[in-house]
Amino acid sequence: MDNQKQQREILHEGLKASVISAPFGNYIQPDGATATLGTYTAKARGGRVMQIIKTVRYYPRIKGWVNKIGLRNPGIDWLAERVKSGKIDPSDKLLSIHGFNDGEWYELLEKVEAIKPLGVELNMSCPNVGHINWPKDLFKKAVATGVPIVAKLPPVNYEQMALDAINEGVEAFHCCNTLPNVAGGISGKPLKPVAIQCIRDLRSKKEFRDALIIGGGGIYKNEDVDDYLSAGADVIAIGTKTMNPLLLLSTNSLQPLIRYADKAING
Repeated sequence: MDNQKQQREILHEGLKASVISAPFGNYIQPDGATATLGTYTAKARGGRVMQIIKTVRYYPRIKGWVNKIGLRNPGIDWLAERVKSGKIDPSDKLLSIHGFNDGEWYELLEKVEAIKPLGVELNMSCPNVGHINWPKDLFKKAVATGVPIVAKLPPVNYEQMALDAINEGVEAFHCCNTLPNVAGGISGKPLKPVAIQCIRDLRSKKEFRDALIIGGGGIYKNEDVDDYLSAGADVIAIGTKTMNPLLLLSTNSLQPLIRYADKAING
């Protein structure tokens, strides 16, 4: 497992204290944070703007966002072309991918080797794409690419997925994806206690004591960062706090939180 541990260390050293979760990292890449590109699929999935307009809603009663965007993206070949032409530099970014069948997962991993991002996040838990399948050897093949791998876990029923991943050499985990709901995935404040419990549960098991854990869900202020770090997260992920059109013009409002996380994690 020496190679896997080396991948974990490369990822740990390359990641900033704050990660901008997908899909927000496509649009917002503030200084001092690591952007996550994606989630990219093997084929283009159009209608992104309309799907955002139609399905993204804020519910004050639960202080959470609900979306049913469903991994809309221009496809992995679009990204590969822009990397090849020098329009996008993925070397300091995470790349989130999702395959709808075994062949698509294998195709994505093959193209990941050429794109060479800082790390690859396997988005295996989006609640908006129906039943999720993955090849039995997915984790082994992902690790074999030589690119550090992150498994993004669901908020519930994540135990077997996490064990399969770490037993096949995956050394990094993102806790966690949005909460499943008939109206779409729920993010924001309702996700925070669930994500924190996921982190605590992993850290309580000997297999995960040395794993790199990215923790996110409902992080809006410094106290939220503290709660995630106390639970055992190594890095924090910012998602729904970026759902503000003004951030497309300036990300200065995110800087106090990013700086606080950096100081809390790196001293």
